[in-house]
Amino acid sequence: MTIDCAFFGFLAADAEVRTSQAGKQWARLRIGVGKDDELQWVSVAVFGKAAEIAAGLKKGDRCYVEGAIKLDTWRGNDGADRHGLAVTSFKIDKTHQIGRNKPQRDQQKQDPPASGRERAARSDYAPAGKAPAFDDDITFAPEWR
Repeated sequence: MTIDCAFFGFLAADAEVRTSQAGKQWARLRIGVGKDDELQWVSVAVFGKAAEIAAGLKKGDRCYVEGAIKLDTWRGNDGADRHGLAVTSFKIDKTHQIGRNKPQRDQQKQDPPASGRERAARSDYAPAGKAPAFDDDITFAPEWR
């Protein structure tokens, strides 16, 4: 039995990219969901175009996952029964791109023109009609007493 799920989490390690016998790429992830004592580890297998996105994920990246979840049961080396959550996903997105994870902007957008006049000249907004030229010489009236 599988149940649809959607959750946010963080990667425990870099994504493991693999190729199926049919030659299609897929990725395996270990994602932590929750905090402190309520932290749950989920094994996620990502297929399709989402596998290309998952391939770029690194340890500590935060992501959003949608897929089908199921409870896996297996017997450990010590003979005890083990249980874990496994998700089959066809949608994954990287989130929380701040600080060192923030994508770099191109140089032109990073260095705006220095003066206000240059920015105004590049602006799409222009004054209506013909505006008088500004006179930079400021005259002062005598003081009133």
